[in-house]
Amino acid sequence: MASPEPPPTPETLTTIPDDLVLLILARVLCKDDRASMSLVCKAWRDMIAGLSAWTERPPPPFPWLLLPSRFHNDPRFRAVCILSGCCVHPHHNHLTILPPGTRFIGSYEGAWIFVHYGMMRAHWLLNLRTGEARALPSLFLRCDDHQYANDMFVLAATLSSPPENPHCIGAAIVVAWRDPARLRRFLVFWRMGRALASEMVLDRPANHRGVYQVEDVVHHGGAFNVLVNHGDHILVCVEAAGPVYPEAWNRWMNTELLLFRPTERIYDQFSIRGRYIVESRGELLKVLRFRPRNQPTSSKFTVFRATKRPQMPDADFPVAQYPWAWSELDTLDGRILFVGYGCSRSYDAVLYPGFKAGIYFLDDGKFYDEGVFFRNHRIRPQPCKDNGKWSEGSVQRCFPTAGPSDHSPPVWLLP
Repeated sequence: MASPEPPPTPETLTTIPDDLVLLILARVLCKDDRASMSLVCKAWRDMIAGLSAWTERPPPPFPWLLLPSRFHNDPRFRAVCILSGCCVHPHHNHLTILPPGTRFIGSYEGAWIFVHYGMMRAHWLLNLRTGEARALPSLFLRCDDHQYANDMFVLAATLSSPPENPHCIGAAIVVAWRDPARLRRFLVFWRMGRALASEMVLDRPANHRGVYQVEDVVHHGGAFNVLVNHGDHILVCVEAAGPVYPEAWNRWMNTELLLFRPTERIYDQFSIRGRYIVESRGELLKVLRFRPRNQPTSSKFTVFRATKRPQMPDADFPVAQYPWAWSELDTLDGRILFVGYGCSRSYDAVLYPGFKAGIYFLDDGKFYDEGVFFRNHRIRPQPCKDNGKWSEGSVQRCFPTAGPSDHSPPVWLLP
């Protein structure tokens, strides 16, 4: 029997043809993994350094999943890297020491995250890469009573541009503190640097009944696109030209309600766990997240594309009244979606060798339980366990197991 071949050494690996090296390194997408490889020896370091000469511009990095600690007085969190096989890079777990009880709200590109400091009842925009922090409003003015500032809890938020832009506007879905007996979600706006936000009234057409509840918001095409229930319509909000009225958004924000044809589809075995709006390839997608009835975890997703309806006679839902429709997609068409309120993102799987189309999701289960903010959070923990990837019709629990947190859900960290 022949003796086994000795394991390869860094010196022998340098004899591998460049095209084969390229195929290998093309599947090592995580910068941290490549940095670790470059520490093995000089030959490997030179090989990694020369990668840019063999390859085109690398694809954008995926978001990271931030898992909060279990306990209110523990400032640590775990940063999970999807490009590295959903592993935890230990040296990233202490990028920034967070105050006890910090609640993750959402995120924005450039490693910015929206947080709420419970002990101070304050909202901040925090950069986990640089440590920079910017104060956000914790009060908002109701349109029906601009003389009284209401305490608020932010459920989700996004920005019109990077926060250092002097024209940056923030939009958030909030629940008011003043009237917990009649909880509902509000849409508010603010200019970066101001201490007060202001409510945007969701006007409805005369022939539409009910109160519109805000579901999700994304900034796309120079406007905030807000998904509202009662038909999953979209409210488009864009800053108008002219004088600036800092606390009167309805006077300088132009709005248009895009009405979508009502759907009659009923999901007998499932209940809708979440509704998200995502910008993908220049279009708007709606993602519905389902769980089996009487089950706590997600098991199914359905994706729709916003489309203009053809000019055809329709007695029940005339095109003139409902000019838009949600068209269900048969496949994701090579998309990799990351869904989260205010921070959903889309990527193309073809740019990421070894990755298939699918939907990454995190446990934001308290979004529809607004009352959790008015109860003792220590007895209403955030589950933090419904995280994973949905692909080819099934859910993969690809992330590290997380115990319930008594103060925060997970959040995406956008690179």
